[in-house]
Amino acid sequence: LGCMEWEGHNSVPPEIWLLPNWFPFHPGRMWCHARMVYLPMGYCYGSRFVYEHAETDVIVQALRKELYCSHGDGNGDDYGTTYAKIPWTKTRHMVAEMDN
Repeated sequence: LGCMEWEGHNSVPPEIWLLPNWFPFHPGRMWCHARMVYLPMGYCYGSRFVYEHAETDVIVQALRKELYCSHGDGNGDDYGTTYAKIPWTKTRHMVAEMDN
């Protein structure tokens, strides 16, 4: 959608599907549900798909503000951050404490 930059995602290399089937961590050896998630995510990661109108789309802008920048009174910069200033490479391993 363009709600998050690709630099903030951990890699999901689609090339791993090119490994021989006998390889110990070939995706074909994964549990079926994990395999069905990995295949389309690998495609999206490999193509780096981004909605072409993400910068001007009202819904995408609202999602960005709500998900990343809106805290407190909701003006988008309560903590001195804006979407453009988020250090995406540092967010790769950020997980909510309750999800650890």
